[in-house]
Amino acid sequence: MPGTAEAPASRGQPGDVYAASSVDNALRTLVYLRGHHSVRVTDISDHLGVARSTAHRLLTTLRGHGFVEQEPGGRRYRLGPVLLGLTRGPVDEPALVHVAHSHLAQLRDAAGETTNLLVLDGPDSRFADGVEGPHPLRVGTRTGDRVPAYATAGGKALLSELSPEAARTRYRRGLTALTSATLPDVDALIADLAATRTRGYALNIDESVTGVHGVGVPVRDRFGTCVAALTVAAPSIRLGTARAAELAPLLRQTAERIGAEL
Repeated sequence: MPGTAEAPASRGQPGDVYAASSVDNALRTLVYLRGHHSVRVTDISDHLGVARSTAHRLLTTLRGHGFVEQEPGGRRYRLGPVLLGLTRGPVDEPALVHVAHSHLAQLRDAAGETTNLLVLDGPDSRFADGVEGPHPLRVGTRTGDRVPAYATAGGKALLSELSPEAARTRYRRGLTALTSATLPDVDALIADLAATRTRGYALNIDESVTGVHGVGVPVRDRFGTCVAALTVAAPSIRLGTARAAELAPLLRQTAERIGAEL
């Protein structure tokens, strides 16, 4: 019986070569960014020896996954929150709560309402700590509770720190309504997050519990990485959009003090 000819050794397909080249360029880009505060598209194209359009597509892909982010104005790029989080390790939540608690109490006294510290946990926001307001009619603390991030002020403050693409990936199955005011779909969420970034603070108007409103801002550590969110929550009769705008500077100041101690 004649012998069967052996199949020739498999060779890499063009797609494999292209993929390897793309990975190589992505890794070289991240290493280059590690040594620079921020860069332009032309810096990356020159460094890699590729066309500007190729460098732009590469940076757009990395931004979509949170590995790089654009500075305000959109012309320069820097390392993003995902990569910074990987290099610095997970947030030490007990230490975060320890640092933040006294600031939560001070914010409660200044705002006269319940304050909370939240962290992002997959698609949810989790209440890590809180201090109840002084009024007989008040919003209680929810330490330990998990609520979909798109339905809380703190959760939306945290999601607003992600790229739109990264936020979308958390809700591939859509949004579940908690109240009649919950955002209807992911497109509405992306628009809300854009408004949050422009405004500088997030709002929750009856979106998780009817009759409860909230305002929130991100808490960034000394490296500029968002690690938590700070909120003020109150009955809707005392916290409308105008009052939320008044409280926003106080929230930001408190968040900065917490971040400086992390």
